[in-house]
Amino acid sequence: MSELVDTFYTARNLLYLGAYSQALANLSALTHLDSDQELEKQALQYRAYIGQKKYAKVLDALPAGTSSSPPLLQALRLLAQGLADQQQNNRGGGKGAVVVEEVEKLVSAPNSNTSLTDPTFAVVAAQVLANTGGSEQQEAALKMLAAHPRNLECVALTVAIFVRINRADLAQKLMARVRSWAEDSPLAQLAEAWAAINSGGDESGGSGKYADAYYIFDELAQASSVSTPLLLNARAAAKMHLAQYSEASELLQEALLLDASDPDTLANSAVCASFVGADAAAENGREKYLALLRDADPAHPFIRDLDAKSAEFDVLAAKYAKVSN
Repeated sequence: MSELVDTFYTARNLLYLGAYSQALANLSALTHLDSDQELEKQALQYRAYIGQKKYAKVLDALPAGTSSSPPLLQALRLLAQGLADQQQNNRGGGKGAVVVEEVEKLVSAPNSNTSLTDPTFAVVAAQVLANTGGSEQQEAALKMLAAHPRNLECVALTVAIFVRINRADLAQKLMARVRSWAEDSPLAQLAEAWAAINSGGDESGGSGKYADAYYIFDELAQASSVSTPLLLNARAAAKMHLAQYSEASELLQEALLLDASDPDTLANSAVCASFVGADAAAENGREKYLALLRDADPAHPFIRDLDAKSAEFDVLAAKYAKVSN
């Protein structure tokens, strides 16, 4: 669907920046589209709803068993289903294995070769595998994305997966190749910034790459004239890496005004509160944000990681207590 990029350029960039409501408004204004464009419009609308975490809205519009619908829409239903199930993991739900199996069937279906030539389908299917599956599924997702080396969405998701598996070095190498043909694209700049912020500073141990990431995020916010939790969190994360915690806190407070229950904002606020001060007020702030995060998204990766480390600490503490006794 690369020929449709110009038609949906503005909507796509708003989607990438987390301006989901604005993207939906832009899409609703697009009329007199042909059938392929209508499908692309639908897909972007569903992706915006998924970005807003309105998974039920997508699942109601794309019920299970609609095998006659386009593969792209089937993949979007599975993406929404997988994310909805993740929200239920700590409440006795969760069908991640089923979702992975369904998307693997979709990818291996008789018409899958045709579907996989569509980079948007590849991105959505790869998201399902990367979000819900294990290392084997992540490898399959990377292979799927590698088939579209000149598609920015595929590149950006590849960078995200590399970062997730702690291979920021591969993300940096990939972005070095991409700069020659897509440096000015907002999505390329986002991918560049995320690769930089996860690089661990620069080769001399300084903070140059963290500063570079902040400036990219800041320029994107100014150029787009939109303020979103995604961009505010990105800028705050860069500020925290630069040890500028007060400025990071201000950005996070702005993000909370936009969405008081955004899980990533609450997670970053809890981390930032740990560095802003060491007194009782700072501790209370940290605990407040953690409690809000547990309520908003009990299966959030930050909560899972925190609980796992807490359990490990308890085991080690119990061993040392036995030794001292």
